[in-house]
Amino acid sequence: MNETTTTTTTTTGKGEKKTIVQVVDEKTNTKTRVEITDENSNKKIFYRVNKKQKNKKKRPNDDSEHPQQPGPNQCHYFVKRKNRYCHLCTKKGKLYCGEHAVFDPENQERIPCPYDNAHSVVKKDLEKHLERCNSRPRPKDECYVENCNIRDITALERTKEKTPREELKEMSKEAFDKFVERILNAYNDAFKGQEIPTEILDHEALNERKIETHGGKHAIQQASILGHLEKINSLNKDDVYLEFGAGKGELTYYVRKAVGDPSTYILVDRRNFRMKFDRENKKKKGEDSSNPNEENENNNETQSDSDKSLTVQKRLYMDIKDLCLEKLNLLKDKKLVGVSKHLCGCATDLTLKCLVNYTDAVPNSVKTVFIALCCHQICKYGMYCNPEYLTHYGFDQEDFEKICVLTTWAICGKREAKSDNKEGEEDEEEDDEEEAKDELKKSELEDGENPDEPHWSGMTFEERTAFGRKCKRFLDMGRVHYLKNHGYKDVKLVHYVTQKYSLENCALIVNNM
Repeated sequence: MNETTTTTTTTTGKGEKKTIVQVVDEKTNTKTRVEITDENSNKKIFYRVNKKQKNKKKRPNDDSEHPQQPGPNQCHYFVKRKNRYCHLCTKKGKLYCGEHAVFDPENQERIPCPYDNAHSVVKKDLEKHLERCNSRPRPKDECYVENCNIRDITALERTKEKTPREELKEMSKEAFDKFVERILNAYNDAFKGQEIPTEILDHEALNERKIETHGGKHAIQQASILGHLEKINSLNKDDVYLEFGAGKGELTYYVRKAVGDPSTYILVDRRNFRMKFDRENKKKKGEDSSNPNEENENNNETQSDSDKSLTVQKRLYMDIKDLCLEKLNLLKDKKLVGVSKHLCGCATDLTLKCLVNYTDAVPNSVKTVFIALCCHQICKYGMYCNPEYLTHYGFDQEDFEKICVLTTWAICGKREAKSDNKEGEEDEEEDDEEEAKDELKKSELEDGENPDEPHWSGMTFEERTAFGRKCKRFLDMGRVHYLKNHGYKDVKLVHYVTQKYSLENCALIVNNM
């Protein structure tokens, strides 16, 4: 191979000299490798360039203008995106594979699925396929009322040229300092010198009930949640447990283990998760469930053969914004215990609005609420449950959006690496707070979150972290006032675990008995 080597020496503004050696392939006129030597530290950096392009094997007759024609028993469907014919094989005498048979003019067997044209189905089996197709539209649940829990739809539709983060960074130092001072004054007035208590209940509560856990941080959080529910006498078989943002149903699984059978559970989530823990909830005594995603055709309700051990579980695949609890038959003449870990951003406000709407229609129907709060950076003004609280402190929609941005300072930046787990904890999955990790990643990049470098705000890393937590708690206190103003009793914020187990360690607890 003929290569050309070019050597250049550069000097940085700090007087540091670097020697750069570039190797170019004369045939393709592309760089194949680069060596950079720092003469001050004698460090050498070596890396290859365009390695994939260099080693890529060209298929015979791989011409963009004249693609290779399909061979014998090869599908004749031309894939435009890849500029080639489909590689799948065909049946004898056919021109198209099973997936692309719908494009065969002589095809009488397969047709595109009416629900999703991306796949096809044998024509004679269409009726059966439509009954089990994953793309089929789900029937609306009895409790579906569109947007019934959204406070102000018009506020959600409002758009601006600049993001709240950009507006913050464009503020003058004086204006930004005044804004920070306004938030701190509002926080101090909202809490009136009171601190949020830390109540971490011993995770031995799980062992006392002989509940097997998967260990690690999740077990500590689950145990504290169960301990708080037990403390306020909310682990009773006669109540209905509703998990908001249920995901795979892990919290419901542990609650059911603590409560026992017979009992009733409702799980709400807008996404169709791999229902890992539903399988355990659906087991009958002495029976193993072989299908983890097995569902009962009757509204996903699960029950055993004996009425004495009857346990019902119902999944609602819907957004909390459309959930009308008044229309849910399972709640009739029952007390509701609402739980969640963690409920991201505006989902918390939608949940609180949902519960208040329910108690307005059916008084004294909500017994207990436990919500582990998180992800305030994705709250939306049109969904925030208590705008009057913001107005009282002189904050409008723009101010609210800026406060939401500032809450990211509480949880982004320094984090322990997963490999540093000292207790052999299993990292089965990220905490639910990681649902907004893209938003946090964006904030870290835009803010230049390096604790060793000056920040555009003029605040140190520690000051920003403390201030971000105050922004979170200020918004949470508005939620506390909202519930109290609508007749809910004993509403409080509690640190249910330490920050060692979760940076989002604050919970909203309601004991409405």
